[in-house]
Amino acid sequence: MRVFMLASGSKGNMTYLKVGHIKMFIDAGISFKRIKNKMDEYGEDVSDIPYLLLTHEHQDHVMGVKTLLKKGIVKKVFLSQGTYDGLSDEVKSLITSYEIVKSEKHFFIENIEVTPFVLSHDANEPTGYMINGDKKLVVLYDTGYLDETYLGMLKNADAYILEANHNPTMLMQSPRPFMLKKRILSEKGHLSNEDASWIMNQLIEGNKAKWIVSHISEDCNSVLAIEESIVKVFDDPTKVEVYYATKEGLPGIDI
Repeated sequence: MRVFMLASGSKGNMTYLKVGHIKMFIDAGISFKRIKNKMDEYGEDVSDIPYLLLTHEHQDHVMGVKTLLKKGIVKKVFLSQGTYDGLSDEVKSLITSYEIVKSEKHFFIENIEVTPFVLSHDANEPTGYMINGDKKLVVLYDTGYLDETYLGMLKNADAYILEANHNPTMLMQSPRPFMLKKRILSEKGHLSNEDASWIMNQLIEGNKAKWIVSHISEDCNSVLAIEESIVKVFDDPTKVEVYYATKEGLPGIDI
């Protein structure tokens, strides 16, 4: 299993996953030009990715979907009913093959087992995904918190894509409007560094795991602040191998 981050952050989010010969995108929140440029940079063929998983309908996660469908690149889309309902009529008219996913009801993409689960974000029906191929990957994008009942199911994956969006002090001291600050800090907003570190510490019990830190705020967070939270919260910080995904993406990581 190999994971590529094409972009991560408030200006766009997109992941490319290869499991043997099976290839898929997870979200497509950047323009097609950027998608193609990043895929070319990574030595990958953008015209050969038949599957797309969507986590929710916000523009920074679906901007490029229309063009991927128009060009006939994506052949099948997997998404929740709420996410489907939240897409524009134009995008829905271009989706010729799709599957509505339901929380904790696993499905298969060829021989890869995928288990969706509910997240808490201000979208219609935001969804995370646990992907079991030759390795186990958990994709946990935008969320204000993670229901603790999922901890057992998601434990001891080989890798996690999990947001550590902000440092609360930096957020509150920022010039952002107060209502935006309230939204980010709410249960339907985004995870803080300490919340994300707490979740990761609970999830990693056995072997060392990789953490691809996503959706890092450019002005209300820093790598140093994230690392300070890891050291503060983890019972053993050496059990996690950390990678930082930015708006420029992250080259392929073998899981």
